[in-house]
Amino acid sequence: MGGSNVVGSAWSIDGTTFSYRSPLGGGVQLGGYVVVESPQGPLLGQVLSQRSLQEAGRRFVTGDGRLLDAPPGRLAFDQVDIAVAPDQLLAERLARRAATLELGTLRDAPEVVARLEAKGFNRHTFMCGQSGSGKTYSLGRLLEELVLRTRLPLLVLDPNGDHVHLGRTRAGADQAVAAAYAEAAGDVRVLGAEPRDAVAPLRIRFRELGATAAAALLQLDPIADRAEYNALLHALRSAPAEGVESMDAAIELFRHSGDEVLGLIKMRVENLGVDRMAAWAKPSGSTIAEVWARDEPRALVADTSGFEERRERIAVTVAVLEHLWAHRKHRRPLLLVVDEAHDVCPADPADPLERLAVDRFTRIAGEGRKYGIHLLLASQRPDKLPENVLSQCDNLLLMRVNSAGDRAALASMFGFVPPELIELAGTFGLGESLLAGKVSPDPQLARTGVRLTPEGGADVPTDWAIVGER
Repeated sequence: MGGSNVVGSAWSIDGTTFSYRSPLGGGVQLGGYVVVESPQGPLLGQVLSQRSLQEAGRRFVTGDGRLLDAPPGRLAFDQVDIAVAPDQLLAERLARRAATLELGTLRDAPEVVARLEAKGFNRHTFMCGQSGSGKTYSLGRLLEELVLRTRLPLLVLDPNGDHVHLGRTRAGADQAVAAAYAEAAGDVRVLGAEPRDAVAPLRIRFRELGATAAAALLQLDPIADRAEYNALLHALRSAPAEGVESMDAAIELFRHSGDEVLGLIKMRVENLGVDRMAAWAKPSGSTIAEVWARDEPRALVADTSGFEERRERIAVTVAVLEHLWAHRKHRRPLLLVVDEAHDVCPADPADPLERLAVDRFTRIAGEGRKYGIHLLLASQRPDKLPENVLSQCDNLLLMRVNSAGDRAALASMFGFVPPELIELAGTFGLGESLLAGKVSPDPQLARTGVRLTPEGGADVPTDWAIVGER
């Protein structure tokens, strides 16, 4: 192991961490790597905090870090040389770990591949970045790597249609990589609110919601509306499956039951417009839960962008969560990816259906991992999601966050990440990120690489800003 030129000195009181001092401009970067020439031989270290200091009219940089793979013995040392770690050493360090997912490159070492450990996704993950940070593009790049280099099934809730092209490669992609990806992605399926070529209908059944969620959708309170609530519970529990195979069938069940209270429920369904929701499956059609269970696709993307009402997106989400939980004992590992997660799992739910969705997410966040149900939640801000969901995440993929308050909240919630590194998120450029947790035991400052698949969705054109001839 060897570094380049000496850029400062270091000392350690425990043999596992170190402190250092370097001239300002010496090349030691926060989050970067150095070679520490300890008495036990050269050791690779990562700088995790940094501050400036002035002595005798000169400025210096001092800080602390962690020694990586420190040998046994934990011998203290004083005033040894440090040097900026060469790229080759960083590449070897990342390559020898179980890091197979190639997200891009290290931000401060563009020749070194930024890698994530696939097995780390057996913990819940939070991906955070404000609008314009490159979050959606980077999420798509990550999904590509998961499809290409793992066998973990993906179920993607996609509210903006950004991931609908996950199953095909873009023009101009490297031919060898594109061929490998095409083989891996051969069974990527897409369901959409608005069916089209290669996109099957995204639908659910009333009975798939379960009695509690059905009551929530109808805004029935178990106390204030106790008669209707109780009648609905008994109707759904006693009716044969085909009796509520579709919303039309459910309406007929309520209409012809001869029960006055069920007649009131029929009126409630019609008054709230629940029967006009586009998410309901026809008796002969398939639902997202049925496609997932029957076909076991490599990845299933649910494009909910075509639903006009938010309650439809939440109803689809609840149906998915209910299905996964009902079949949890099958222990089929999967990664449930929820882009713009605050849309279906808000910190402050506004109605019974939203509260139920939050409850189901909370349950999976707390208990899902032991059944193989893993979450990847992407959102713009931490305060948009419930704290008791985020607190269960052991991975943080952090992109630009300008708000100092949001960065402070992230530092408080994700205590396994050095707060100084989280603070860097305020300076990140497009596509830059901090990767930390089980997927990246050594925190990495990364820059997202080029996508293999076409981007879905699109920003509104800004050609109005171009001054031309009138």
